[in-house]
Amino acid sequence: MIFRIAISRLNNFLLKNSDIRIILFFSKSQLLNKCEIEFIKKIIQLEKGSIYDLDKKNILIKNPFDFFIKKKIKPTLINDIYLNHIKIISVSKEIEQVKIVEKLVYKMIKNGINPYKIGLILGDKYLTIPLFNSLKKILGNNLSISIDYPIKNIPIHYTFFSIFELLLKKEKFKKFYGKDILRLLSDGYIKKFFIKKNLSFIVDKWNAENSNFIPESIINKYLSKNDINIIFQIQTHDTKKCIIGIISFIRKLKIIFISNSKNNLLELKFLSKLEIYIQKLRILVRKTEKNFLGIKDIFNIYQQFINTEKIPYIRKNPKGLNIIEFIDSYFENFENTIITSVNEGVIPPDRIKKYNTLIPFDIRNKFNLSIFQENEEIYHHYFRKILKNSKNIYLIYKNQPDELNSGEKSRFIHQIEISSKLTIEENKKNFSFLFSKSKIYPIVIKKTESMIQRLYKISTHGISPSSIYLYNYNPLLFYYKKILGLNDLEKISMKQQVGKIIHKTLEILYHPIKGYLITIDWINEMKKNYEYITEKVILKYIKNSFIKGKNILLYSIVKNYIKNFISWEEGFVHKGHQILIKELECSFSTILDIGEHQVNLYGIIDRIDEYDGITRIIDYKIGISKIKKIHIPLNKIENIFQDPDNKNTMQLLIYMYLWFKSPIFLGLKNSPPIISIVSPEKDKNNSILTIPVIFFHQKKKFITYECYVKIFLPCLINRISEILNPKIPIIEKKIGIFDKFF
Repeated sequence: MIFRIAISRLNNFLLKNSDIRIILFFSKSQLLNKCEIEFIKKIIQLEKGSIYDLDKKNILIKNPFDFFIKKKIKPTLINDIYLNHIKIISVSKEIEQVKIVEKLVYKMIKNGINPYKIGLILGDKYLTIPLFNSLKKILGNNLSISIDYPIKNIPIHYTFFSIFELLLKKEKFKKFYGKDILRLLSDGYIKKFFIKKNLSFIVDKWNAENSNFIPESIINKYLSKNDINIIFQIQTHDTKKCIIGIISFIRKLKIIFISNSKNNLLELKFLSKLEIYIQKLRILVRKTEKNFLGIKDIFNIYQQFINTEKIPYIRKNPKGLNIIEFIDSYFENFENTIITSVNEGVIPPDRIKKYNTLIPFDIRNKFNLSIFQENEEIYHHYFRKILKNSKNIYLIYKNQPDELNSGEKSRFIHQIEISSKLTIEENKKNFSFLFSKSKIYPIVIKKTESMIQRLYKISTHGISPSSIYLYNYNPLLFYYKKILGLNDLEKISMKQQVGKIIHKTLEILYHPIKGYLITIDWINEMKKNYEYITEKVILKYIKNSFIKGKNILLYSIVKNYIKNFISWEEGFVHKGHQILIKELECSFSTILDIGEHQVNLYGIIDRIDEYDGITRIIDYKIGISKIKKIHIPLNKIENIFQDPDNKNTMQLLIYMYLWFKSPIFLGLKNSPPIISIVSPEKDKNNSILTIPVIFFHQKKKFITYECYVKIFLPCLINRISEILNPKIPIIEKKIGIFDKFF
């Protein structure tokens, strides 16, 4: 906005001040918005100043054509950054973030790290006060903080909300609503500073009246000598007098807080800012002949004030640990960086909340108004800078949704997970129950007759590897999703989105080759088309006409995977291997007899091909694998179908059985298939790895149908029968209990 106004006034200003020259320094030209770009170009064209590019070592820009800005926003990738200095921590509750930060800082200080070398970047400023008070116990005054603290996080704003609720009802009913008075008198600040004695007799008098309203006579009798009476005397029908009454109460509160300003600093700043806000409204009303504002309008203005205004919370200490906002991290470099609330909608912020506007995107773009892509690109750039400049980084995110947080990890964490330079699972810890002192008992649900019938219906319709895995992971989740059918309540994660899009893109790319050998010509054709097909699949998936926002990152991740997959395929063809595509995303099913019931076992196999005449069953994975082969020992067979950590192996073994039972491949039972996973390779950039499954101690890559029926099938049947067994209850499984992080 400042630059828009500056551009409109620039010519006039320079005419009146011909001897003035403007000197402007800028950094990261790709992050400048359109108005800033136009302002810089205009200064150069008018030759009325000097423009220096700090990124190019203070180079003086003399020609506007040298100042080239790429208008198209591209995602800032982190694939080329060393990522092994990152630790990602998952917590289930907001307060756990405070405890984790406290532990991390304590450990760093104990290891001799100076506080000024530690940076704490707050994703959500809601945690500012708890974190500051927590770290004060460890560091004392060795803290430096610079935060624009949102007013909506200061509890005293609820006091004024209660006052407005009282006044709104008074204006509507011309008398005081009993519940509103009780709410106000129960407010923490009101009770602490205004109510010196028990006012329960007011409640008794109200009950005796047998009405929803409390008569003014009772209020005048018991509260007339109390300062709280200022509120009850506010005249809601007269806007000017109403504003004066509100200002009077604000000033009364300020006097009370000033007596102990050290402990009420935020409250005092809130009241001062609110008083200025209301005073401006008073001036506006005074200048008008007619009162066009009512108490409801004043309340709406107050709500706008709460949702938009911030208070600078600054305390400088050059030797202290730095607590800053994410957007301020550009100007600071720390050896050790902790970032909290690295959740989607926080880092980067939700574009709907950030740009809550009625002006359509196209119009905003045409008139050079700020758009969410610019803001998201800035966050991408800042995050990349933090990764490059810090020696140790801790990213903390919340994995459970609530009214403050989506519970979805940030797209930046997804990008790190999918990046080929780090297996993030090595560093990810779940502290969900770390600080729970009392014993927590699991939820147990006995199977009722209706539940049993529902389970039999599910088994008839079809049980897949993912259903068995869900039960293995946590039977309670299986109950919620499969028995109660609550799937729609769960938000699809970005990793799931990436997986679905990759599967669909590969299916479209390889479909023309189905039934044929892969040749170099086919490879070159796929190289030519994969970007277009990827974009087309994403646009259909997101139901939009162009890729924008976080979908730019989605496109980049999928495109990179598909490119690497084609290169992986090309390597085999160049070496002379013959690969024949047999099936793609093919659905298979078979009937299992379990007790008195028949169970429909089904699954969708990503790809079946022939590699130099040997059948391969392949499952695509987008997560980086830290192993190069999967070994199945003979004494661990049953564990494969029960332990959720063996999800991938179990899935492939079920696919193998479905292949054996399929009428399409019935004649090939004597030539058993190889089963393997295709996944990005750890510690190698842009590389795809084939992970084969090795059976038993003989190091076989395949087993016969007879061997499968004898060794594997009984364990699979046993697990499904346990799921359907009416006598085995649904027992919640506690997940992710860790006593230590270090």
